[in-house]
Amino acid sequence: MNDVSAGAGDGRRAGTAGTLGEPGPVAGGDRDGPGPALTRFRVLAYVTGVFLLLLTLNMVLKYGLDREGLGDWIAVGHGWLYLAYVLVAVDLWLRTRLPASRMILVVLAGTVPAMSFVAERWVSHRLADRSGDA
Repeated sequence: MNDVSAGAGDGRRAGTAGTLGEPGPVAGGDRDGPGPALTRFRVLAYVTGVFLLLLTLNMVLKYGLDREGLGDWIAVGHGWLYLAYVLVAVDLWLRTRLPASRMILVVLAGTVPAMSFVAERWVSHRLADRSGDA
């Protein structure tokens, strides 16, 4: 009855590899690596970039062509997404220690239409090169 491994297959021991104290995929050394942080950054870079392109289209329609824009929700959405993008970029920088000057440019890329896509590719390739060298 006091068997520690009883119930290990029912999901209550997530993060262990089957024996008590042995770290699994969640609790292993990968937790501090760039993997999940890079994924978060990539997703937010794309979403922020799409919203910035929509915001640019909205401004062109509204002020350039005197037509009804796509709505004010795009500006608000981009603002909140950009804030999340900055936080995720800082988290990625803290985990990877990429050059600070480059990370400032990566953060600013979220304010220039289509540049967040370029920044995402730069960061992804840079981290892939690092993991290949190790």
